[in-house]
Amino acid sequence: MIGRNLRMFALLAAVAVMLACVPTLASPAVPPTLDPLSLNTVIAQTAAVAATQTAVFAPPTLTFTPSPAPTKTPTEVLSPTPTFIFVLPTATVPTSTPTPGESGAKFDCRIVAQSPPNNTAFGVNVPFDTTWRISNIGTQNWNGNNTDYHFVSGDRIHLQGVYDLPRSVPVGGQVDIRVSMQAPGTAGTYTTTWRLRMGKNDFCSMTLTIVVQ
Repeated sequence: MIGRNLRMFALLAAVAVMLACVPTLASPAVPPTLDPLSLNTVIAQTAAVAATQTAVFAPPTLTFTPSPAPTKTPTEVLSPTPTFIFVLPTATVPTSTPTPGESGAKFDCRIVAQSPPNNTAFGVNVPFDTTWRISNIGTQNWNGNNTDYHFVSGDRIHLQGVYDLPRSVPVGGQVDIRVSMQAPGTAGTYTTTWRLRMGKNDFCSMTLTIVVQ
Protein backbone atom coordinates (compact mmCIF):
# COMPACT_ATOMS: atom_id res chain seq x y z
CA MET A 1 0.00 0.00 0.00
CA ILE A 2 2.70 2.32 0.89
CA GLY A 3 4.58 1.35 -2.25
CA ARG A 4 1.55 2.17 -4.42
CA ASN A 5 1.24 5.62 -2.90
CA LEU A 6 4.87 6.34 -3.54
CA ARG A 7 4.53 5.42 -7.17
CA MET A 8 1.46 7.70 -7.54
CA PHE A 9 3.31 10.56 -5.91
CA ALA A 10 6.27 10.04 -8.18
CA LEU A 11 3.96 10.04 -11.22
CA LEU A 12 2.25 13.19 -10.15
CA ALA A 13 5.57 14.88 -9.50
CA ALA A 14 6.79 13.87 -12.95
CA VAL A 15 3.61 15.25 -14.51
CA ALA A 16 4.03 18.49 -12.58
CA VAL A 17 7.59 18.82 -13.79
CA MET A 18 6.56 18.21 -17.37
CA LEU A 19 3.77 20.75 -17.16
CA ALA A 20 6.20 23.24 -15.72
CA CYS A 21 8.46 22.77 -18.71
CA VAL A 22 5.63 23.40 -21.23
CA PRO A 23 5.58 27.22 -22.21
CA THR A 24 2.61 29.11 -20.96
CA LEU A 25 0.27 30.00 -23.76
CA ALA A 26 0.11 33.76 -23.91
CA SER A 27 -3.15 35.41 -24.23
CA PRO A 28 -3.76 36.55 -27.83
CA ALA A 29 -2.61 40.14 -28.40
CA VAL A 30 -5.40 42.65 -28.62
CA PRO A 31 -5.01 44.78 -31.76
CA PRO A 32 -4.63 48.51 -31.00
CA THR A 33 -7.68 50.68 -31.41
CA LEU A 34 -7.26 53.11 -34.36
CA ASP A 35 -8.33 56.63 -33.62
CA PRO A 36 -9.93 58.22 -36.76
CA LEU A 37 -8.95 61.75 -35.63
CA SER A 38 -5.31 60.70 -35.26
CA LEU A 39 -5.45 59.17 -38.77
CA ASN A 40 -6.78 62.42 -40.22
CA THR A 41 -4.07 64.40 -38.44
CA VAL A 42 -1.32 62.14 -39.84
CA ILE A 43 -2.78 62.45 -43.36
CA ALA A 44 -2.94 66.25 -43.08
CA GLN A 45 0.63 66.49 -41.79
CA THR A 46 1.88 64.18 -44.57
CA ALA A 47 0.09 66.29 -47.19
CA ALA A 48 1.57 69.50 -45.74
CA VAL A 49 5.10 68.05 -45.81
CA ALA A 50 4.59 66.85 -49.39
CA ALA A 51 3.32 70.32 -50.43
CA THR A 52 6.30 71.99 -48.77
CA GLN A 53 8.76 69.69 -50.52
CA THR A 54 6.96 70.28 -53.82
CA ALA A 55 7.17 74.05 -53.32
CA VAL A 56 10.89 73.81 -52.54
CA PHE A 57 11.89 71.66 -55.46
CA ALA A 58 9.41 72.90 -58.06
CA PRO A 59 10.43 76.13 -59.87
CA PRO A 60 8.22 79.15 -59.07
CA THR A 61 5.63 80.09 -61.64
CA LEU A 62 6.14 83.66 -62.84
CA THR A 63 3.15 85.72 -63.83
CA PHE A 64 3.95 88.26 -66.55
CA THR A 65 2.01 91.47 -66.35
CA PRO A 66 2.48 93.53 -69.51
CA SER A 67 3.28 97.19 -68.85
CA PRO A 68 1.69 99.79 -71.09
CA ALA A 69 4.14 101.43 -73.49
CA PRO A 70 5.03 105.01 -72.48
CA THR A 71 3.06 107.65 -74.27
CA LYS A 72 5.27 110.10 -76.12
CA THR A 73 4.36 113.69 -75.46
CA PRO A 74 4.89 115.84 -78.52
CA THR A 75 7.55 118.45 -77.92
CA GLU A 76 6.49 121.93 -78.76
CA VAL A 77 9.04 123.75 -80.88
CA LEU A 78 9.45 127.21 -79.48
CA SER A 79 10.56 130.10 -81.53
CA PRO A 80 13.71 131.78 -80.22
CA THR A 81 12.87 134.60 -77.83
CA PRO A 82 14.50 137.85 -78.87
CA THR A 83 16.87 139.31 -76.29
CA PHE A 84 16.65 143.02 -75.66
CA ILE A 85 19.69 144.85 -74.31
CA PHE A 86 18.98 148.15 -72.64
CA VAL A 87 21.89 150.55 -72.60
CA LEU A 88 21.62 153.15 -69.88
CA PRO A 89 23.48 156.42 -70.22
CA THR A 90 26.52 156.68 -67.99
CA ALA A 91 28.04 159.68 -66.34
CA THR A 92 31.05 159.66 -68.66
CA VAL A 93 31.47 160.11 -72.38
CA PRO A 94 34.38 157.92 -73.57
CA THR A 95 36.34 158.80 -76.67
CA SER A 96 38.94 157.01 -78.73
CA THR A 97 42.38 156.47 -77.22
CA PRO A 98 44.53 159.49 -78.04
CA THR A 99 47.96 159.22 -79.61
CA PRO A 100 50.67 161.45 -78.09
CA GLY A 101 51.39 164.45 -80.31
CA GLU A 102 48.76 163.33 -82.83
CA SER A 103 47.36 166.85 -83.40
CA GLY A 104 50.76 168.27 -84.36
CA ALA A 105 49.97 171.45 -82.38
CA LYS A 106 52.17 172.58 -79.53
CA PHE A 107 49.22 172.84 -77.10
CA ASP A 108 46.22 170.64 -77.66
CA CYS A 109 43.96 168.23 -75.81
CA ARG A 110 41.21 165.67 -76.23
CA ILE A 111 38.26 165.17 -73.89
CA VAL A 112 38.31 161.52 -72.82
CA ALA A 113 35.31 161.60 -70.43
CA GLN A 114 32.78 164.06 -69.01
CA SER A 115 30.52 163.96 -65.95
CA PRO A 116 27.67 164.81 -65.96
CA PRO A 117 26.95 164.29 -69.66
CA ASN A 118 25.47 167.10 -71.68
CA ASN A 119 21.71 167.76 -71.33
CA THR A 120 21.53 166.24 -67.85
CA ALA A 121 18.45 167.51 -65.97
CA PHE A 122 18.76 169.24 -62.57
CA GLY A 123 16.34 170.83 -60.17
CA VAL A 124 16.59 174.53 -59.53
CA ASN A 125 19.50 175.65 -57.33
CA VAL A 126 20.95 172.13 -57.11
CA PRO A 127 24.75 172.15 -56.57
CA PHE A 128 26.91 169.68 -58.49
CA ASP A 129 30.47 169.09 -59.71
CA THR A 130 31.51 168.88 -63.34
CA THR A 131 34.57 166.83 -64.26
CA TRP A 132 36.38 166.63 -67.57
CA ARG A 133 39.08 164.03 -68.10
CA ILE A 134 41.42 165.35 -70.77
CA SER A 135 44.51 163.99 -72.53
CA ASN A 136 47.54 165.95 -73.72
CA ILE A 137 47.76 165.21 -77.46
CA GLY A 138 50.02 168.17 -78.27
CA THR A 139 53.79 168.23 -78.51
CA GLN A 140 54.39 170.29 -75.33
CA ASN A 141 54.12 169.15 -71.70
CA TRP A 142 51.69 171.01 -69.42
CA ASN A 143 53.48 172.54 -66.49
CA GLY A 144 51.35 172.47 -63.36
CA ASN A 145 53.14 175.52 -61.94
CA ASN A 146 51.99 177.92 -64.67
CA THR A 147 48.90 176.27 -66.17
CA ASP A 148 45.29 176.84 -65.07
CA TYR A 149 41.76 176.39 -66.46
CA HIS A 150 39.12 179.14 -66.43
CA PHE A 151 35.63 180.14 -67.48
CA VAL A 152 35.56 181.52 -71.04
CA SER A 153 31.96 182.08 -72.10
CA GLY A 154 28.35 181.05 -71.67
CA ASP A 155 26.17 180.96 -68.60
CA ARG A 156 27.76 181.69 -65.26
CA ILE A 157 26.67 178.60 -63.36
CA HIS A 158 30.06 178.05 -61.71
CA LEU A 159 30.96 178.91 -58.11
CA GLN A 160 34.60 179.79 -58.93
CA GLY A 161 35.86 181.15 -62.24
CA VAL A 162 39.47 179.86 -62.30
CA TYR A 163 41.41 176.83 -60.94
CA ASP A 164 45.05 175.79 -61.01
CA LEU A 165 45.96 172.69 -62.97
CA PRO A 166 46.22 169.90 -60.33
CA ARG A 167 49.59 168.67 -61.64
CA SER A 168 51.93 168.67 -64.63
CA VAL A 169 50.81 166.51 -67.55
CA PRO A 170 53.35 165.08 -70.03
CA VAL A 171 52.61 164.50 -73.69
CA GLY A 172 50.19 161.57 -73.87
CA GLY A 173 49.22 161.93 -70.17
CA GLN A 174 45.78 162.58 -68.71
CA VAL A 175 44.34 164.75 -65.94
CA ASP A 176 40.91 165.40 -64.38
CA ILE A 177 39.57 168.97 -64.49
CA ARG A 178 36.90 169.58 -61.81
CA VAL A 179 34.62 172.62 -61.45
CA SER A 180 32.02 173.28 -58.71
CA MET A 181 28.71 174.48 -60.19
CA GLN A 182 25.10 175.12 -59.25
CA ALA A 183 21.93 174.94 -61.33
CA PRO A 184 20.24 178.34 -61.75
CA GLY A 185 16.97 179.15 -59.98
CA THR A 186 15.04 179.38 -63.24
CA ALA A 187 14.08 176.48 -65.49
CA GLY A 188 15.79 176.40 -68.87
CA THR A 189 18.87 175.20 -70.79
CA TYR A 190 22.29 176.49 -69.78
CA THR A 191 25.73 176.13 -71.38
CA THR A 192 29.15 176.98 -70.00
CA THR A 193 32.59 176.82 -71.70
CA TRP A 194 36.03 176.46 -70.09
CA ARG A 195 39.61 176.31 -71.36
CA LEU A 196 43.17 175.58 -70.30
CA ARG A 197 45.63 178.48 -70.21
CA MET A 198 49.40 178.34 -70.16
CA GLY A 199 50.97 181.82 -70.30
CA LYS A 200 49.34 183.53 -73.27
CA ASN A 201 48.08 180.27 -74.79
CA ASP A 202 44.39 179.39 -74.38
CA PHE A 203 43.53 175.90 -75.63
CA CYS A 204 41.43 172.80 -74.96
CA SER A 205 37.81 174.03 -74.90
CA MET A 206 35.47 172.12 -72.51
CA THR A 207 31.71 172.73 -72.77
CA LEU A 208 28.81 171.59 -70.56
CA THR A 209 25.06 171.95 -71.23
CA ILE A 210 22.44 171.23 -68.52
CA VAL A 211 18.65 171.41 -68.36
CA VAL A 212 17.06 172.95 -65.28
CA GLN A 213 13.51 171.79 -64.52
